[in-house]
Amino acid sequence: MNEHKEAIVKAANRLRLNAFAQYETYINPQHSLEENLYALLQEQVLLSDNQRLLRRIRYAGFPQIKTFNTFVMSKEHLPYLNFDEFRTLGTCDFIEEKNDVVAIGPSGRGKTHASLAIGYEAVKRGYSVRFKRACDLVNEMTEARSEKHLADYIKTLNRCQLLIIDEVGYLNYDINASSLLFQVIGARYERASTFYTTNLEFSKWCNFIGDEMLASAIVDRIAHHAIILNMNGPKGWRLEHARSKQQRGASD
Repeated sequence: MNEHKEAIVKAANRLRLNAFAQYETYINPQHSLEENLYALLQEQVLLSDNQRLLRRIRYAGFPQIKTFNTFVMSKEHLPYLNFDEFRTLGTCDFIEEKNDVVAIGPSGRGKTHASLAIGYEAVKRGYSVRFKRACDLVNEMTEARSEKHLADYIKTLNRCQLLIIDEVGYLNYDINASSLLFQVIGARYERASTFYTTNLEFSKWCNFIGDEMLASAIVDRIAHHAIILNMNGPKGWRLEHARSKQQRGASD
């Protein structure tokens, strides 16, 4: 490696310009200086965009990547879901408008998949997203309160533009846990978007929150600016999908 090349690579690495550190890969001797510089800059933009996307995905804490392409949009499985409205959520306009989304339906309907697909679209568009299971969120807040930094925890959590709270209502909470959940909901109300997945209709939220007045306050804030995804149906998708796979296998 000659002196100039070594200096270029060293400077590029220091500036984290990976494309420039590998400039020989993108330089074409038959092209002009401007054309080669443009090619290098284009490659650097792609690399930088990909790196930012990976950082946003890591920050989001998605348990796995799910997309709209792998979501089964079938009236047979989701007879009450407005698919046009669901697809529109992929534009992430609701985040700009600081609206919430609530996916309601029994287990196995694809609620978590829907939230992850929309969350992934959001990070691709440059939004900050966090994914939390409701039970994990409550446990983390309980720990933060015991260590006397609950306010800092909520402040950090609320920096994200989209918070996904998965599996709301699957476990019963005591009044302390429900109050913690209310603090997050109240702090984000009309300030930032939250996507909730739940197996219970709003009228049944008192069952797991444990206090009628608190349940009413929580539901009022969520429902005020919420887009409702009705993911109820006659059969669980996973069960039906597994049966269809078994039937196809038996016929092969």
